[in-house]
Amino acid sequence: MTVYADTPRWPRHGMVWGHLISDTSLAELHSTAARAGLPPRSFDLDHYDWPERARPGLEAAGVRFIDAGELTRILIRSGLRVRLRDRAGARARRSADHAAQLGLTPVPRDLIVGLSGHVDPLPSAPDALPGAFRMTRDDPSAPPRIEAHDEAGLRAAEQLLDHLDDLSRAAGQAGFRGQVLVDGS
Repeated sequence: MTVYADTPRWPRHGMVWGHLISDTSLAELHSTAARAGLPPRSFDLDHYDWPERARPGLEAAGVRFIDAGELTRILIRSGLRVRLRDRAGARARRSADHAAQLGLTPVPRDLIVGLSGHVDPLPSAPDALPGAFRMTRDDPSAPPRIEAHDEAGLRAAEQLLDHLDDLSRAAGQAGFRGQVLVDGS
């Protein structure tokens, strides 16, 4: 059982990112990522995204560094890979499961209840519908981080957060912890 990482080369958020995978189990992957200091939010269905600056922690956790092609081949052989063409369906199933846990309808485009994983990014302004937003709240006592391109998106995020807080409290939680992406109207 080994956890592997490739060389960061994917730019996003002003940083360059790499991928972290396991050759046998998601439990092993989560455990190694935690030991390396990666936040649970950086998990993405079958891998963790990690920034260049995390390399010392990964090395200390015993991660083996390989090239991107080999990493992909190992992930495919592991049986853990979620193929690109299957990712939207996997996210939709995850969103439906998490919405059902809360009793939320309708199901948003992408929803995560809890701290493990992240939703898709908010589409850029020209590609986003009016009212689209992406919201993250990791602590129910803290304000959310809301990304929206218009006032309609900000209002929609605030309204959904109130509803998610109500549903979460009814389920015995202190409030909503998670992420949500809504396409807009």
